[in-house]
Amino acid sequence: MARASQGFAGNSALILVSHDGGENDDTTGAMGPAPRLTHCPYLQQVMGSFQAVIGRSRLMRLEPGAEVTPHTDIDFYWRDRIRIHVPIVTDPSVRFNCHGVEIHMAQGEAWIFDNWRPHNVINASGIRRVHLVIDTVGSAAFWRLASGGMVARSGVELPSELITYDPELRSNAIAYERSTQPDLADPAAVKAAIHELVMDLRNAQQQTRTQSALENTLLDFSNEWQAVWAQFAQQPEQHGHFAVLIQDTLKLSADLGRDIRMPSNSTPVNQVLQRFLPAMFEGMQSWLKTAPRPRFKRPVFIVSAPRSGSTLLFETLLRHPDLWTLGDESHAEIETIPGLSPRDRGYGSNVLTAADATDEVRDAILGNFALQLRDLHGARWLTLGAPRPSPLRLLEKTPKNALRIPFLDALFPDALYLFIYRDAAANLGSMLDAWQSDRFVTYTDLPGWQGPPWSLLLPPQWRQLEGRPLAEVVAQQWRSANEGIIAALGTLPKERWRVLDYSDLTADPAGVFERATAFLDLAAAPALRSTLAEGLPLSRYTLSPPVAGKWRRHEASLRGPLQALEGLQAALQAMENRL
Repeated sequence: MARASQGFAGNSALILVSHDGGENDDTTGAMGPAPRLTHCPYLQQVMGSFQAVIGRSRLMRLEPGAEVTPHTDIDFYWRDRIRIHVPIVTDPSVRFNCHGVEIHMAQGEAWIFDNWRPHNVINASGIRRVHLVIDTVGSAAFWRLASGGMVARSGVELPSELITYDPELRSNAIAYERSTQPDLADPAAVKAAIHELVMDLRNAQQQTRTQSALENTLLDFSNEWQAVWAQFAQQPEQHGHFAVLIQDTLKLSADLGRDIRMPSNSTPVNQVLQRFLPAMFEGMQSWLKTAPRPRFKRPVFIVSAPRSGSTLLFETLLRHPDLWTLGDESHAEIETIPGLSPRDRGYGSNVLTAADATDEVRDAILGNFALQLRDLHGARWLTLGAPRPSPLRLLEKTPKNALRIPFLDALFPDALYLFIYRDAAANLGSMLDAWQSDRFVTYTDLPGWQGPPWSLLLPPQWRQLEGRPLAEVVAQQWRSANEGIIAALGTLPKERWRVLDYSDLTADPAGVFERATAFLDLAAAPALRSTLAEGLPLSRYTLSPPVAGKWRRHEASLRGPLQALEGLQAALQAMENRL
């Protein structure tokens, strides 16, 4: 039975060689002939004639009028393999394009191409095109054979050899891939792969500081892989070090690579890294499914509108030795789970409800949190080895969580919440600065949005803001966040939440710290209180030092939105249950 192949409409395949000869498209594991290949002796002879080690192979069919749209093959699998095409049924109107070169692969010819480059196929004929398609790691003999025909220009006569069917020839004389990919890539392979990516990036016409920082991040990954390998490769129980290294690098590179494409094939660099880095720990997903999960006792969530001082409060409290954090905000830990990102939900908003907190989601979030959990000194919970501390007091803050309190409460029914709000004028002015800085972009490809790249949280009403002044956009973000928090906290027992004005934090950080630790039932820390009495450093996301009245640079554009928010500002100031 033909199988749909690679998600392209009209493209199907018959398996000839696969993992254990089964009906699968696996790219790992020992390869062997599917039962149907034993009934195709000539196909076996053709495959054997390439004198190569044969991997996954299929008969691939493309329906009349169908197209394999332009794409690149960027999986780590392809770093060591190439694909051979042998047309069996075709027509001159079937055209193949690769990196700007268009050819017709004629019946009975054998073609290879650089599938890292953009390529596509169009079947403009009225027949079903059928190709024998072979994935191979090659061999010395294969590459000597291929070197004589590496050209794709019409009118050039290529060397050829006719492979005729020989009924006396042993049909099964094919070398198949048998060695499975190791769970952990060898450091030499990692260094080579990273070197290739970095050299590709350096072919960009213009080098930028961001690109240089990304290259250094990748080189750090390669060097750290060597160090971790030397310590832990032979200890499966310690392979969490590799998972943490991969996740940390993906997180670091996400912002750096946001607007960078590979010069060789124009693929977004983050898309390449999402395929390449996890493949270096082949068993990573299986390992993560069985990895230890943390237990939390009364986790603490700081909730607020964006730019309301939540980072400053977070950085004040994380000094307490009993609190564990994720090291940063939990965007990736939540939104990489299938079904939770706005992209998976029709770009509605960042709202998540209790109904989204399924058992599967809970397990995935705990697994993602486990990868990032660290103590005050940066020690990672997952790599500490058994017995690990449990249960833990988690401290987390992400402004998007202003729209997710029912979701968080379903996941963590004993959670405590600290709600910090800020004067609307100063808050909106800071949000405008954030949008204009391009440092807080959250969604670069928001469908239907024609304004600057979307920054900060995504409220339910964002589509109604298309074409409106940016001051109205940030005002709606501020309103949605604060109203969402007020409504959600109103459904919870008062002993589980407290309210804090940002101005109180900046005026008396030591007092806020002392009151917060008492509310959170944390041990007293008098030495820390003395340190905080000397004042607070700027938070990590500060754009410019605080100055009284700084928001007045935007006063003209904010006048109308601020008037519309006066009622909500008054409601915030009148809230009870103060810290």
